[in-house]
Amino acid sequence: MKTDTYASGAGAREIDYAALAAEHVPPCISIYLSYVSGAESAKHQRMRIRNLLEAAAPALKKFSVSIDEAEALATANWPAVEQSQPPHGEARGLALFAGKGFFGYSHLTEPVAERVAVGNEFLVRPLLPIIPHRDRFYVLTLSQKHAKLYEGSRRGIEERTLWDTPESLREDFEGYSFGFERQYQMHTASSPASLQKGAVFHGRSLRHKDRIAHYFHDVDKGVVNALKDQEGPLILAAVDYLIPIYRTENHYPHLLDHALIGSPDRLTPKELYAAGWTIFEEQLAKAAEGAFSVYNQHANTPLTSSNLRETLSAAQRGLVRFLFIPSADERWGSLVPPDTVHVHSAHESGDSELLNLAAILTLRFGGHVYVVPQSHLREGADIAAVFRYALGSHTASAG
Repeated sequence: MKTDTYASGAGAREIDYAALAAEHVPPCISIYLSYVSGAESAKHQRMRIRNLLEAAAPALKKFSVSIDEAEALATANWPAVEQSQPPHGEARGLALFAGKGFFGYSHLTEPVAERVAVGNEFLVRPLLPIIPHRDRFYVLTLSQKHAKLYEGSRRGIEERTLWDTPESLREDFEGYSFGFERQYQMHTASSPASLQKGAVFHGRSLRHKDRIAHYFHDVDKGVVNALKDQEGPLILAAVDYLIPIYRTENHYPHLLDHALIGSPDRLTPKELYAAGWTIFEEQLAKAAEGAFSVYNQHANTPLTSSNLRETLSAAQRGLVRFLFIPSADERWGSLVPPDTVHVHSAHESGDSELLNLAAILTLRFGGHVYVVPQSHLREGADIAAVFRYALGSHTASAG
């Protein structure tokens, strides 16, 4: 059987919430480990995994999976785990996700409670406070000598190729002809706008600005092609007078207002990453605040809910746009499609952790999940949600 392998290191597909939230053949085995020390041996780590699986034997038995079979699933791609590089230097923990035909892992920047979960879905709640739902951003460095595109995430930064894009202003205009200059001067001299201003635009400075705009127009085409179907924010890094020129040529819809001002040619990728990540974290915080503002704005209307049963029913239909859950506490029960939700006072056989299930279903259908302090939720509530449109209506929506 082919195994889809996801990872947090170079050379493997990165683990992401879309992969974890997809439907998988159970059992879905989730293992969280905190590293005792950086020198802990792989043998010791695998021994800890074995011990956790032995403790989960009753849950594995319900899926007719032995401890040996579960261990084989959880460690089949262990060489990839050992060879991958953790993000931000030393890792504090490890998350493993294994099932029939699936293996994913991620080095964690924060310690986690050691645990194993076996069920119909992967356990993602411990990941949510550590790994942003969408943690990819881009930095475009612009100067007259270079245009480079970088992709950043919590794992670091790397340069992406800008295909069919001139590397520099000089390269862009090696074929620049007198006829183009002449055509441009005639156009600006006869333009109604220029006549209204009482001026004829010509001279070296304006031609140079126009050349830069032409160059940035070509750069923009390369950026749009490289980031097709992406939603990560784009951060410009350039000296101040170049930024407004590029903005007039930009067609990538997620260009941020906040930019890195200064000559990017003087910055190392590490320095670009540090500055870009700071801006990106600010954007994540703003997005979370904005989402919760939408919830508060529509509280006590059919566009929101703080009822666990109602939210789960909506989530399995793909109706949850924003979901807010606390970092602690668990709620056990089951979801029986289409609309029946059983909530139990304690964990019973065959139960799912319902807050995790709500997160999985929200992510599966492209919604956003935020971990919030318990105090942000209504008194006695386990959850809060904003729906894509009012329940029972396809017209009203939370804008």
